[in-house]
Amino acid sequence: MFAVLLFTFFQSTSAQAQWRPASYVGLTQTPPLQLNNLAGQAVDLSNFKGKVVLINFWASWCEPCREEFGELIHLQEKYGSRGLKVLALNLAEMKPRITQFLKGNSIPDNAIEILLDRNSISYKTWKARGIPTTFLVGKNGRIEGVWIGSIDNADSDELNGKIEFLLKQ
Repeated sequence: MFAVLLFTFFQSTSAQAQWRPASYVGLTQTPPLQLNNLAGQAVDLSNFKGKVVLINFWASWCEPCREEFGELIHLQEKYGSRGLKVLALNLAEMKPRITQFLKGNSIPDNAIEILLDRNSISYKTWKARGIPTTFLVGKNGRIEGVWIGSIDNADSDELNGKIEFLLKQ
């Protein structure tokens, strides 16, 4: 599994990263998503109808994921009060490893919602292609786009335009 993740990551980042339709990864519908957060509470995507949700698949050993984490926190801080929810789905790591990553980078546990995809089932169901991979889900619960690779500028016109558009709907 690790080798496949590395191969797909490097394959996907060798091309220009950009927003693509969900069909790009073979999704025609939004898959279910129900995972526990770091506090052990169940979080269900269906509870976020009426909000725009950014779903990011990541791991602490993934350098681009680590670099992108601050961008995700920035987006949550910038748009959270307007209805954006950032969900960071960690791939197959134990809670102590995640909390070590957070503490080592001075990131509060509650900066963004971290969900535990212990067996990578959500990763597979969502047809993510390497990590980081980010899905943008509209208020209606429909996937509006997928970004394969690291979001390196949370203030880009492209990303902000997409989020602003969905928040206004």
